Amino acid sequence: MTQRWPNGRVVRDADGLELIVERAIVAPISEVWSWLTESTHLEKWIGSWEGEPGVGRTIQFTMTAEGATQPEPAEILICDPNVHFLADVGATPWRLGFTLAELAGTTVIFFTQRLANAADAGSIGPGWEFYLDRMICAREGLPLPPWEEYYPALEPYYSRVAASAS
Repeated sequence: MTQRWPNGRVVRDADGLELIVERAIVAPISEVWSWLTESTHLEKWIGSWEGEPGVGRTIQFTMTAEGATQPEPAEILICDPNVHFLADVGATPWRLGFTLAELAGTTVIFFTQRLANAADAGSIGPGWEFYLDRMICAREGLPLPPWEEYYPALEPYYSRVAASAS
């Protein structure tokens, strides 16, 4: 088993709790944006979408990495290409987003999800660590990592950081 070191955190702001997971990728910001938004890239690590994208529009997202076959709605709230994306995903929506920043050929992803409560961080944090690593592996042509290296291994870390933000 590979030792995984989580780098996420949970912060409290005026809207409640937000999970933030970061990744740095040696690639231009436009390439990283495409791996996070284009269905042809997404299907290699998490799922695919159909529909007409745009702010205020709803596309249909299918999370095939977890075996889903039925799409779920994803309402696009913000889409500022190569900078920021925010959407409400699912019938009982999860607010998901990311912001990108590039410095000297390295793009940093700040992936976010609003949490209903601190207890959710124990499973959601490891999940996004897993999926962001899957994206990096898919992009680099490497084998995708196994879920067992993330959960339950990273659950205590995320439970602790969420509790300290409550």
